[in-house]
Amino acid sequence: MLRSIVLLVVGALLAFNVHAKDVDSDKASKESIEKLLVITDAGKMVDSMYAQIEVVFSNMATQLGVTEKDKPTFDKYMKKLMQLMSTEMSWEKMKAPTTEIYAKHFTESEIQGLITFYNSEVGRSTIKKMPLVMQDSMLLGQQMMQSVFPKIKELSDELGAEIKASREKNKK
Repeated sequence: MLRSIVLLVVGALLAFNVHAKDVDSDKASKESIEKLLVITDAGKMVDSMYAQIEVVFSNMATQLGVTEKDKPTFDKYMKKLMQLMSTEMSWEKMKAPTTEIYAKHFTESEIQGLITFYNSEVGRSTIKKMPLVMQDSMLLGQQMMQSVFPKIKELSDELGAEIKASREKNKK
């Protein structure tokens, strides 16, 4: 589940802008991409992403049935996990690969169009609202996982029982 959350968040960060086509000619420059990332507050978005992940993790305790007795241990683990993620997946570490991804998929003219858009009133409004959209989207995903989690556990238990039965049969 944690991997899914991280992939969702990173994917949302990278998909924040308009989908673009692969074009080798008119390749976007590093400078224009960095300008776009500054305008869209990509670094701040990463920071807000971690705050949202913390909310998901705190709700995970309930989903996993963590007792009050176990809560200090769970909280200690979650704190270490958040520290690890914020260090290993910091904006400083993500910036260069993100720039490369944008360069791979966007032309210079598309980046310039996005810069124009995000400098517009609607673009600035989008930048301000996107963290809220991401937060609501993560909460929706979490709510959906709550209803799916028991079914996943049931399938997992079924798989475990079937593997155990198969191993016992093969021993004979």
